Amino acid sequence: MFRPACACILLVGSVPAWAASLPAPLPADIQTFVTERENCDHFRGEEPYDAERRREIEAALDRYCRGTDARLQGLRKKYREAPAAIRDVLNGFEYPIE
Repeated sequence: MFRPACACILLVGSVPAWAASLPAPLPADIQTFVTERENCDHFRGEEPYDAERRREIEAALDRYCRGTDARLQGLRKKYREAPAAIRDVLNGFEYPIE
């Protein structure tokens, strides 16, 4: 069956590559958190090479990073009895970052 290239790109970009090795799909709230936190971590590593880029990075940090420490702790508490693979996903994120 032919699949357009753009569909493959969307699939690859929607779930981290390491998540494919998990025995079952991640719960939706963890998937959402992972996506946002990976965006946060990306922008945390960006260099502001001029004033405009600094503003873009600051806006992205505000959008993707604000509140992630509390959300991460809440998810860790909620899934503390979950399979190790799910706990490992949550434990793989740096804390605190805010």
